[in-house]
Amino acid sequence: MAGDIAVEGGLVWSGPHEHHQHGLVYIRAGVVVHAGPAGEGIVPPGTPRLDATGCTVIPGLIDAHVHLTTNSDHHNVLPSDMFRGQVSKPGKLLHGQRNAHRALAAGFTTLRVMGHRGVGEIELRDFIDAGLVVGPRLLVAPWWITMTNGHGDLFYPPYTLREQWDTADGVEECRKLVRLQAKEGADFIKVMASGGMSKGEQPHWPNYSVAELTAIVETAHDLDLRVAAHALSTEGIRRSLAAGVDSIEHGSYLDEDTAAEMAERGTFLVPTMSFNDWCQREGTGRGLSAQGVADLREAHDRTLKSFALAREAGVKVVMGTDSSGTLCPFGAHARELELYVEHGMSADEALATATTTAASLLGRPDLGALRAGAVGDVVIVDGNVLSDVSRLGQQSNIRHVVRAGRDLSAFLRATSEILDLHSEVATRPARP
Repeated sequence: MAGDIAVEGGLVWSGPHEHHQHGLVYIRAGVVVHAGPAGEGIVPPGTPRLDATGCTVIPGLIDAHVHLTTNSDHHNVLPSDMFRGQVSKPGKLLHGQRNAHRALAAGFTTLRVMGHRGVGEIELRDFIDAGLVVGPRLLVAPWWITMTNGHGDLFYPPYTLREQWDTADGVEECRKLVRLQAKEGADFIKVMASGGMSKGEQPHWPNYSVAELTAIVETAHDLDLRVAAHALSTEGIRRSLAAGVDSIEHGSYLDEDTAAEMAERGTFLVPTMSFNDWCQREGTGRGLSAQGVADLREAHDRTLKSFALAREAGVKVVMGTDSSGTLCPFGAHARELELYVEHGMSADEALATATTTAASLLGRPDLGALRAGAVGDVVIVDGNVLSDVSRLGQQSNIRHVVRAGRDLSAFLRATSEILDLHSEVATRPARP
């Protein structure tokens, strides 16, 4: 039957502190039936089998913060504002499909997409869900919610035509924009709660009042939608927490008080450390000016401090890269996990940020685990990932990617050869 497969002989990592040497994963009709010790009579005769001897078997990974429809052509580097202003919407979607294939080939079977209005990411999500296109599972915010002169509004060069509802000001406009995005098919809502690093703004600027943010959160929650808040500044984080957002994205200027409040409220942090890491190491070769790299240095250093504060306070950390075209390339998502380990996490903890904890943020307990009833997403990685998490970042180590019980490895290898998906991208930044 389609979606039936068995993976046998590897180190099976089912979730935090739960792994089995020489284990067995059996998936039937796209759903995990067994994940644990091998045994007789578990797998019916005739079931396709994958030999994972010498490998680590992990759940399909989740990247909880990506910008999918960004530049996928690493031979033709464009500054991000030029790409946004000059590439057509269909062109952006085609770039997004290439980026999606890169992520899938790297073992990331689910992406939480910070969407680009009117580009077609909702339609791409639905085509993938219907089995009409191969790709990672997509959870999409169709557009951000931002104020006039806020982060997002200032992304765009002055010559770019702005449309109705590109911005929302005041409580009622904010409520309406949540409802419009829900009608469009949103899986979650993204709101800009602080400034960023775009031209003409400062990261310490708060965006939106507590009343506006509360209106966004209440309206979204009424519609069973979670809210992700872009918040770099301490004040932006504070206002977001007061409004009850579900996750803080970036959180660069987190302090002890806001970290403690996040832990108490159960608010997730998506630190996106790899974006700044790539920019600091290779930014001038990836479309940033030298001044742009310098401007991001403080945010990079602050993100490392915030990560330490969050861990000390017991904040739930979810992996997200901020993958965005050439600045933080798709296919190199595992660099984020390497950074977590470099800055204090065990490999077991780091894997949890991209599996079980990420699934909790998404409200999808069926994802990010190898246990009975979970979606049958599996990645088979050569070697022991628990002793060396960097093995995930080397494309040659990804032996098989299974999505809902279907081994997509042959398709991904063929796609890689046709579209040159991997030869363009180093899997980690060059060392200084």
